[in-house]
Amino acid sequence: MNNDELVDQMVERLGGEIKSLIADIQGGRIPVASIEALVRQELWHFGAEAMGVLLEARDEVLVAHRPVKERPTRTIVTLFGPVDVARSRCLDGSYPLDEALGLQGRQGWTATVQEAVSLLSCESGFGTVSDILKRLLGLSISDARVQDVAEQAGQEAAEVLPSSPRREGLDASGKTLVLATDGCQAPQRDGWHEVKVGTVYINESRVKTAGRRGKVLVKEYLASLDAAPGWGEQLRRTGELWKADKARRVVFMGDGAPWIWNLAEEHFPQAIEIVDYFHAVEHLWDAGEALWGNRDTSVGTQGWVRRNRRLLKKGRVDLVIAAMERGQRQRSPHISESAACIVRRNLDYFRTNQHRMQYDRYRRLKLPIGTGAVEGSCKFVVQSRFKKPGARWSEPGLRRMLALKLARLNNQWETLWPHLRLTG
Repeated sequence: MNNDELVDQMVERLGGEIKSLIADIQGGRIPVASIEALVRQELWHFGAEAMGVLLEARDEVLVAHRPVKERPTRTIVTLFGPVDVARSRCLDGSYPLDEALGLQGRQGWTATVQEAVSLLSCESGFGTVSDILKRLLGLSISDARVQDVAEQAGQEAAEVLPSSPRREGLDASGKTLVLATDGCQAPQRDGWHEVKVGTVYINESRVKTAGRRGKVLVKEYLASLDAAPGWGEQLRRTGELWKADKARRVVFMGDGAPWIWNLAEEHFPQAIEIVDYFHAVEHLWDAGEALWGNRDTSVGTQGWVRRNRRLLKKGRVDLVIAAMERGQRQRSPHISESAACIVRRNLDYFRTNQHRMQYDRYRRLKLPIGTGAVEGSCKFVVQSRFKKPGARWSEPGLRRMLALKLARLNNQWETLWPHLRLTG
């Protein structure tokens, strides 16, 4: 049977199935709620047959000028389910169709199936992905195989994406480049370890949504398991790619941790350093509680923080420090040693970071005073995927999946999956 006859037969059979469904529906033999699932099932069967015809036709093209030894049949797993395909084995032992499809493993998954597995694995646990694929696509893929495919894609992301072409618009020339960094914890098999995260963006790309929420249009997410020195090198390289040397100004933001400012001074010595305002306010609350009592019940604590928060936003850190010192003297006889220690620690925090808390000046320059973007990095990159209940990651697995997640968030997904560029 030639291809034209086969296609005609397939179309005729599909038409017959649809007519049969119509008769059953009109006869009341099929509940309305079941129609969608039945139509999808018929289209899936048709799609699987069509895939077989199309792949075998493509195989003929691929081996048109090559000596073929045999044409064994292989089951290929597609988004339409398993498809049996007779494809050519050349004299050199190669299978051109298998290579063109990017088949992986003995299961013969197409690149499209691998991409679907990897995409879902960016957001959900491997067991959940396996269940979703079974329920929505009818694909039976074990948790372990889902993990293998996703981590292999993550390994490729870690190797390929750093050297891939930059996305359009990631250029800070003549603009204000903001680098915000923080650390958050992720569970590994030997305990919790810090994942350093960052967000790099152009300040002029900050806008307000219709709901008055802030949004950054031009940004890049970063994440790493490296210690501070390695993380600093990654930030430096990222700054170079964003052309930080040609930026109008560079802003480096953090929560006040010393390692953050050490990196800023080493790699971005000309940057304006800004302590996240909301972290600074949290330090005010800590000091206020130590001096005046529980933040939820003490009117004294609430009033003290409210007054000093206003001063802080006006850039009068000197007055905030003075108020803390007065409270320290007044309350010293009445508070415990642990509370006194908290006050001393927060006094040191404000004294050390005073020059990074000029919030009135930053606001006049229309610079950010909060690290909401990097807080979003902690949420979108780490917490939403890697801190799920019961999760325990190997270090290599966590590194690979971080790379895969970043590819998704940084709009580099199509670089990993070339077939998407042809169908977009």
